[in-house]
Amino acid sequence: MPYIPMMAESPARGTFIRMYQEVAARTGQKIIIDILPPRRAVQSFVAGEYDALGAFPSLSKLPVSLASVPYYLRENLIFYKPGQFGQNAITSPDGLAGLRVGLSAYHYPPAIINRQDVDFERVPSDHSLLSMIANNRLDAAIIERSSGFHIRDQLGLAGVIDTLDIPLTTENVFSLFQANREGIENRAIFNRAVYDMLCDGTLAGIFGRSDVLPDISLLERDLPPESWRNDCLPSLPGSTR
Repeated sequence: MPYIPMMAESPARGTFIRMYQEVAARTGQKIIIDILPPRRAVQSFVAGEYDALGAFPSLSKLPVSLASVPYYLRENLIFYKPGQFGQNAITSPDGLAGLRVGLSAYHYPPAIINRQDVDFERVPSDHSLLSMIANNRLDAAIIERSSGFHIRDQLGLAGVIDTLDIPLTTENVFSLFQANREGIENRAIFNRAVYDMLCDGTLAGIFGRSDVLPDISLLERDLPPESWRNDCLPSLPGSTR
């Protein structure tokens, strides 16, 4: 599993870790999780050192593998300090041109990292990114919505750091399995478990919200029609998507 702030911080801590613990409980599979730097996690998976790569974003180039159904919708937002620009707040992604923009340790799609008009700086964590914006060491940062809002509130910076509500990119997150017979079997077991967790509301409960859930049709297209559920209610009770 690649390190992802708030989602996969250690083998026992993170939102995605809780999801995998639930998958293990439902399927009876023994799932052993190692947390590695993102690039090393991909390299180790490609080298065959792991049966699966626990989280991979859909807009990045896929290694040879079998992709699971998506289980999370990731939105990358621009976080910035309005007072740093006077009256010239960032109003669109084009406003990043010429700025010092921080990126966290996880994967970003080519649509972001290939921009030549932005001075990007890699920083170890989302916590560091927001602190650097607050201290005027960065002009802006691109952070996953849930993690960014959580840490901004944790640091007491909600009144200091703003966001551009329009996501810079939106992508599905899924798991990758080795392209072999065992991978086919593991993928099928995982897909079924995630589908059931989506349908009975468990996935929404783990993530604490419904707007990050994948579309049901994306899961059902990878499942035999006879296994589709008529009682699929993904949202948290009383919530709206």
